[in-house]
Amino acid sequence: MKFLFPLITALVLLSTAVLAQEVNDENIAARVNNAIEKNEELEGSDILVVSVNGYVMLAGQALSQEQKQQASIAAAFASDDIRRLMNELEIVESLDRSFDASDRGILDQIVAVIPEMSSATVPVIHNGVVHLLGRVTREEGNKVATAISKMKGVKNIRLSYEFVD
Repeated sequence: MKFLFPLITALVLLSTAVLAQEVNDENIAARVNNAIEKNEELEGSDILVVSVNGYVMLAGQALSQEQKQQASIAAAFASDDIRRLMNELEIVESLDRSFDASDRGILDQIVAVIPEMSSATVPVIHNGVVHLLGRVTREEGNKVATAISKMKGVKNIRLSYEFVD
């Protein structure tokens, strides 16, 4: 199966603090990506895999509820190191990239502000929805979420943090 690399603008900002993990996030993401690429039922979907400290998020677009479910199954069996799986795939009739420029604009705003506030925050942006991952204190997470909620183009924020306090 020819895999379509993610066409969405689900952008990830990784800091050096996030890269020093207890689990090998690069290995987890590679295994999940491989499982998705090999799954013929997921052909035509647009899936980005992000792993942060074993918390795995699937973002992007699926062409049906069945594809969305199949993506979860493929991911879940891909690695024993997955601590939590979050499937945030949007179900669409056809793939849509019309929001790419807006998502890039949101990322530019985040890059300008968030690293100073929380070097452990990893944002994943898709169609104006900002998913926040990382290992942070509640105070740090709330501070980042509040700042992002005021940014132009942000439709919603979903917290998927692992809180350390």
